[in-house]
Amino acid sequence: MNAIEISGIQEITLIDKDEPIISSPDDVLVKVKAVSICGTDVHTFQGEHPFVKPPVVVGHECCGEIVECGTGVTDFAAGDRVAIDPVFGCGSCRPCRTGRANACAEVKCRGVHVEGAMQDYFKIRACDVHKLPDSVEDLALGAVVEPLAIGAQACWRGSVGEDQVVLIFGAGPIGIAVMLNAHCLGARCILVDVKEDRLQRATELGALATFQANNPELKEKILDLTDGEGPHVTCDAVGHPVIFEQCIDLVAPTGTVILLGMDGSPNEVTELQIFRKEMTVVGSRMNSNMFPTILDRVARGQMQLEHMVSHRFAVDQATEAFKMAVEQPAGLLKAMIVF
Repeated sequence: MNAIEISGIQEITLIDKDEPIISSPDDVLVKVKAVSICGTDVHTFQGEHPFVKPPVVVGHECCGEIVECGTGVTDFAAGDRVAIDPVFGCGSCRPCRTGRANACAEVKCRGVHVEGAMQDYFKIRACDVHKLPDSVEDLALGAVVEPLAIGAQACWRGSVGEDQVVLIFGAGPIGIAVMLNAHCLGARCILVDVKEDRLQRATELGALATFQANNPELKEKILDLTDGEGPHVTCDAVGHPVIFEQCIDLVAPTGTVILLGMDGSPNEVTELQIFRKEMTVVGSRMNSNMFPTILDRVARGQMQLEHMVSHRFAVDQATEAFKMAVEQPAGLLKAMIVF
């Protein structure tokens, strides 16, 4: 079968490898339909990822059709159209026992810690696949359930609810995923970004307001929109120490700050700032069993998967797809490779 391999820094090779064989009664074999490109994949492609190094097959935002089931699988059958949750833990630690495998000390994400789905066929545990609603006619759209699940996780961690105002820094795929989920919960969202095309997309998808990140009156404008109190929830969907500081500064007293972006740099936040507002600061990592939540929202017509996809590429255009994901031209939200 064909597989897309990152074979070197900014090098893509279409390789031939053996088709996976079901070896456990709890496995299913999926004919991959589409894999969308995540920022993690881009970092690997550029040789910037701290531990994922070429040669490697990546891809964790994925979907397809089941072609074979292990003898112990009873909830699925050949022909089922599924989205794939790539996250799994050790299965025995406290986070795993309580349904929070994303916080397991040994957590793995397929396409990051182990081989990914950018190949014709992908073997996976049956517990990690989820049937797409019949209303999703375009199977390829199942690949964006995973980033939407990240947005659902962030909203859950931040206790986002009805009539709240949520300020989101970053209007890329994850920021948009947070916004779409927040809308399902009855919240209104303000988005901040450096790219005007992304802010325009956020506006089209129902944002309450959008602002350029370098707007010198950003704080004043956000306070004006929130009756001088600040947003109920602020979210860093980028991962930058300055943005974390802004989230702390702008959130309303007793509000919540969601840390969704990843950055290890020090920041200037003090305990006193958190104490004075009695705010809640939470981290949100990947997702914990949020696929059913997303698929239920899709089935109810509350969320449209197509809002997450801007470009599609064939397998033999993988290099072009990755280069576009690196260059981030105007109009790009998420690029997808269709098998």
